Amino acid sequence: MRFLLNIILIFFTLSVSYSQEVNLNKYDKKNKKTGSWIGYHDHSNTKRYTGQFLAGIPKGVFHYYAIEGHLSAIVNFINDSISSSEMYFDNGNIMAKGKFINKMKQGKWYTYSRYGDLLNVFNFNAGALQGKQYLYYPANTETNQVKLMEEYNCEKGLKNGKWKQYFKLGTVKSEGFYEMGRKEGVFTYYFLNGSVDTKGLYRNNKKHGPWLYYDGENKNMKKISYNNGKVIENKNKD
Repeated sequence: MRFLLNIILIFFTLSVSYSQEVNLNKYDKKNKKTGSWIGYHDHSNTKRYTGQFLAGIPKGVFHYYAIEGHLSAIVNFINDSISSSEMYFDNGNIMAKGKFINKMKQGKWYTYSRYGDLLNVFNFNAGALQGKQYLYYPANTETNQVKLMEEYNCEKGLKNGKWKQYFKLGTVKSEGFYEMGRKEGVFTYYFLNGSVDTKGLYRNNKKHGPWLYYDGENKNMKKISYNNGKVIENKNKD
């Protein structure tokens, strides 16, 4: 009796498996993908994705795989134009997450190190960086505290406005201004103790005018003058 039950179970399992396989990778009458699909990497039997199509359009949750076999992304196709995405490292940790609208990044995107540290919070509009952007140091291994490393504003994908970098302790490391991707105006670079290291003017992304270089105690300051990026005068001041 047990032998007969085992035979029936095996037959049922094979039947279900076969039924699932024959219902995969189908096309509708308009030759559009429909139903459950498994895609493969080119010239390979390695799975590239799994998911559902309706009239050639992906619907719901898709799982994507790297050629090496590990999960590389999970994408939820909410409708024809909006999807949310999570991307993964080969160790299973999340690499990045955010939203697409019309296949372009939109809103906040978060990126992480392969060890799980938050590295960046970028803001996008229609695929281009837009608004405030934040970069972080990896979290402190003892306190798990995250420190801001850099912040700046973007306009149509280009740095535009005030720009700042920070030391891990939180003090300002450097600051200045950008105009549509070009350095413009005074840039100042600091030592860890807050005193000025270097200070000078940029014009159209090139050093221009007097630049002052300090030794950390405002002694033996050196001045170098520039004209559109070229040195025109050197002066040493004790």
